[in-house]
Amino acid sequence: MKKLKTEHTPRYPVQTLEKALDIIEILFKEGVNEGLGISDLSRKLGIGKSTIHRILDTLVAYGYVEKTQESPKYRLGWRIFEIGNIVPRQRNLYNFDINILQELCDKYKETVNLGVRVDGDVVTISKVEPTSTLMANLKVGGREPAHATAMGKVLISELSKGELIEILGDPPLKSYTPNTITDIDKLVEELERVRNQGYSIDDEEFCLGLFCVAMPVRNYNNEIVAAVSVSGPSVRLNFSKVMDILEGLEEATKKLSAYLGYKPK
Repeated sequence: MKKLKTEHTPRYPVQTLEKALDIIEILFKEGVNEGLGISDLSRKLGIGKSTIHRILDTLVAYGYVEKTQESPKYRLGWRIFEIGNIVPRQRNLYNFDINILQELCDKYKETVNLGVRVDGDVVTISKVEPTSTLMANLKVGGREPAHATAMGKVLISELSKGELIEILGDPPLKSYTPNTITDIDKLVEELERVRNQGYSIDDEEFCLGLFCVAMPVRNYNNEIVAAVSVSGPSVRLNFSKVMDILEGLEEATKKLSAYLGYKPK
């Protein structure tokens, strides 16, 4: 049987436990409708029927597997569902390792922000600042307009034009600097670029003198649930540095997305 690929290989594998997990895996993949019988499991996994029976007996006792009433077959139990539902609650944006952002900040000596969308705004929920005296002035809990910020454009990048108007209001959109995109059609074009390139920039669109670049964080459903940005004075963030930052941002957002259960297709 093909094992589920992970980065970890057990140093001290327990064979009985591995067989039990193999049974759960095969029931997950092939026992969707009527379930599988002991003979089916024995043949598919290459394990003796008596061993299969003993393992199933234990799994049934713990609620991970149940025997169907219609036939002598087995399927996954509701305990698996209960455990699976707790995973997203344990793996949320408020429990992640802050060192992911800290390492990004230490590497580029610029402010790093983690934000989520609330209606038409971005709310910064975590922030790491460098020791430099020149830094972006974004407060944790502060709200910034989605259409005029790098994090915001990432967070609304997969919305339709109708959804954009619904959350941002009727155009023209509010202008904050001469660089702010206020035309809804131009914003739609900008968001298409964001989707295609995988990142967004705020080139003094919300605040003159401030440059910001952001990438999305996705969850186990492939939904964009947050954005990470690196921001600083425009004079300091030249093209070369931004290209370098994009590499670090990609690594950081991949880690956060993996933490939330995202698996690239």
